[in-house]
Amino acid sequence: MYFIVPSDCTSVSPSFIFPPIKSDPYPVLLQGPAGEIFNFAKIGYTTNNSYALAYVALPPNSGPPAHIHHWTNEWFYFPEGGVVIFSSYQMFPNDSMIPNGNQLPKTNMHRYLTKPGDLIYGPAFYVHGYRNEDNVTHNLITVWTPDLISQYFFAVSQILTSPFNIPPVANSSKTLFVTEAPKYGINMSAYWDEYVANWTDDWQPPLGPTVDGQSLLSVLQNDIVQNSTLPPIISYAVLTEPSSALKYLFLSIIFEIFFSAF
Repeated sequence: MYFIVPSDCTSVSPSFIFPPIKSDPYPVLLQGPAGEIFNFAKIGYTTNNSYALAYVALPPNSGPPAHIHHWTNEWFYFPEGGVVIFSSYQMFPNDSMIPNGNQLPKTNMHRYLTKPGDLIYGPAFYVHGYRNEDNVTHNLITVWTPDLISQYFFAVSQILTSPFNIPPVANSSKTLFVTEAPKYGINMSAYWDEYVANWTDDWQPPLGPTVDGQSLLSVLQNDIVQNSTLPPIISYAVLTEPSSALKYLFLSIIFEIFFSAF
């Protein structure tokens, strides 16, 4: 089950404030196969494989279908909410026995509409995914630990040289999204309902203990910038166009990295 640190100030835990993180020298800007725009600001090469971090812009009707991670845990931070995240209640720890209706029965999927400031922790082995069902782009920050996943996205995504004029997702990327996934400990749906028997909007996640937020801070601790207000991270791909660098404040235009909290 995914656990949530709620944004409601009347709840047991306050909303999570995502700290400013020192970016790698050359962040990588990618278009993911599910339509997301990733700015990989930290990868295992500089974190000793302890984690990867990406700032994500999620256009309307984009987001990954139901899938299972076997090698990594995840945190999702939703600064403005508005993204639907979903999870199974059942674990699937065997990567060769998946709920596709053949090996195992399909599973029920429970949905939750995120609120501003929500931090959701997703341990391995649950079927899960998220989607922007709104008509505007929403933003999130994703952290994977350990970093056994950035190379997956580099293998299946399209590198972007600008955050503008994003091309359609290539069919080859969509195919690789599924076929390459097992190499990285992932079972990825080939189509939206492949693992899903029913969808319900009944997910009321348990109030996540603050340990989930503290665990994330422990993962990030070596890269947290103390007492500093950082400007938006600019992708290295954008900086290859120096005459346009100031114009392309990537994350201030597509999404704000540090948002109003900073």
